[in-house]
Amino acid sequence: MSQETTDLLKVLAVTLLVFATSTLVMLYGILLLAQYGADLPMVGSLPLNAPPELVPVLTGSGVFATLAAVHVTGSGIALLLTSTTIDMALLITSKAVTVVIMALLGFAGGHMVYLQITENAALNLNPLLPALVGLIGFLALSTVLSVPALRRLGNLRYAVGVGLVILGPLLLVWL
Repeated sequence: MSQETTDLLKVLAVTLLVFATSTLVMLYGILLLAQYGADLPMVGSLPLNAPPELVPVLTGSGVFATLAAVHVTGSGIALLLTSTTIDMALLITSKAVTVVIMALLGFAGGHMVYLQITENAALNLNPLLPALVGLIGFLALSTVLSVPALRRLGNLRYAVGVGLVILGPLLLVWL
């Protein structure tokens, strides 16, 4: 495993922990304000017992599948061209989306822990499945399937590039 991949995994782990912890602190802060902060209208209207609906909405909307399909197509085009700038842009984008997905998972995990502690709510991980699939896909696009990694294939990269250009739209239909 390269140092770059190890660093990315460290960043993902820290992101998950920071967002899970921040969510717990935020929700308990809201709970304390709701109980001891008198009649604060903004705090009183927050549904603390609802599931974290943001994650299923974002993952169910197809945003990550669309970004993955476009990224695969862009990777194919980049392999057909020679541009360090395009390669770096795609690599940074895939890493950024990976970190954003991990932040969403951290938020959802922190919210689920909060509900488990305060209300003994059942843990339901099914809404997180599309986010986990997206995380795995973008982690692959930012490591083993990144454009710089695929450039090492030599002239075979042109065939892979054409294949990725064709695969991109198919992913959009399949996902």
